[in-house]
Amino acid sequence: MKRLGARRGCGRTVLGAVSFVVAAAVTAPALAGCAGEVSGTAAAAEVDVRQLPVGNYPTDPLDVRMTYSHSSGEGYAMAIARLADNMVIGADIDPSFNHNLLSKSLTSASSTYAILADPVRTMLDASDMVYGYSTASSTKPLGKSSGFSLSGNFQPFGGAEVDPTASSFNLTVIQFPDQQSAQTAGRDMEAADFNVAPDQNVHVTLTGNPAAIAHWRPGVPSLAAVLTDGPYVVDLFVQQPTADLDGLRGLADKILAAQLPVLDRAPALSAKDIYRLDYDPDDMLRRTLHPSSLINPNPDAEITHTARGYLHYVDDQTTWKPLLDNNGVDRISEADKGSLLFRARDPKSAAALWTAITALTPTPAEAPAKVPDVACADNHDDANNSNKDYNAWNVADRYICTVRYDRYVARVASNQLIDAQQKAAAQYALLANSQYL
Repeated sequence: MKRLGARRGCGRTVLGAVSFVVAAAVTAPALAGCAGEVSGTAAAAEVDVRQLPVGNYPTDPLDVRMTYSHSSGEGYAMAIARLADNMVIGADIDPSFNHNLLSKSLTSASSTYAILADPVRTMLDASDMVYGYSTASSTKPLGKSSGFSLSGNFQPFGGAEVDPTASSFNLTVIQFPDQQSAQTAGRDMEAADFNVAPDQNVHVTLTGNPAAIAHWRPGVPSLAAVLTDGPYVVDLFVQQPTADLDGLRGLADKILAAQLPVLDRAPALSAKDIYRLDYDPDDMLRRTLHPSSLINPNPDAEITHTARGYLHYVDDQTTWKPLLDNNGVDRISEADKGSLLFRARDPKSAAALWTAITALTPTPAEAPAKVPDVACADNHDDANNSNKDYNAWNVADRYICTVRYDRYVARVASNQLIDAQQKAAAQYALLANSQYL
């Protein structure tokens, strides 16, 4: 065990109490100084987490229970998550783009189905694309009765039919091995998309990005553009309520102006770089309740994201982005069937975040005994579940518990209250243990 607060005095070493493992009182003679004994009994500063009702859930950090090993498949998952962290969300463009419509990892040409047109996907299949990510935002949410089209035509919202009175955009970024292959792929992607209707499409120049290759169909309120940025190809589709070319070009320029500087923060990765990516560079996954003893990186379900990356998976960005921004949340991690963990600026910010999150599920449920700073709720109303698209816990789960410890806030869920309570207790114990192990 790591020694905390050790100090020398009178020829002996006295250790400060490690609060999370204190089980018995420290006797007065043990604390005696040189001048004699001091009466009184020391008390733990925190609860003894070994006594919490954790069920069979682990309370040791993940890296204590397993050894990370590298593989190319897991490396690609982390590379895609890194790319998502460096792609804009709607709010980066304009506050009105407050609904996320799509978050999709692209591992091959076939994974672009229902996003890119069939001819584009066919072209990509013959290219040497490495990986990519696709996201979409709108000024209005998808309707509950929104249908899906599987026509094979360009479907930038994953096949969903968006509100025609909304402004919407899709942004897809694909990495290629080098700049030359990206330039070739970008030209071929645009040509394949243009040739879906060559007698109707018209080439367009973007005022702010003349290097982009773009086109639109006069009378149709949408525009498509492709721009090469080093080894990346940026594929953009914008849609507005009216067929206003100047408005469409202005929106496309605005999105690219926001995206390109962000993408510059994520230099392209070689195959070696991808293989050697760090599983847990911010020590978040080790603090995240992880029922399994094996890690399975997945950019959509078991990974660490920045706040921006996480928001790609949240529909209600109007609620969540201010919560994360105001409380300095910089990292969010998730473990499959485990918990969703937020790291705030400091303990005070975590307390504010915890209070705000618990208010999102206002129907209270019994919290686990002996666990401080935890609130549980009955999540019977899906409308209260602002994270319904995120996979740390299922939308069908009835009970949600929110836990706070130091600068961390975590959420767990289950269809059974006692299971949710045990997860919450285990997550609290894990956060405490992670401070010292």
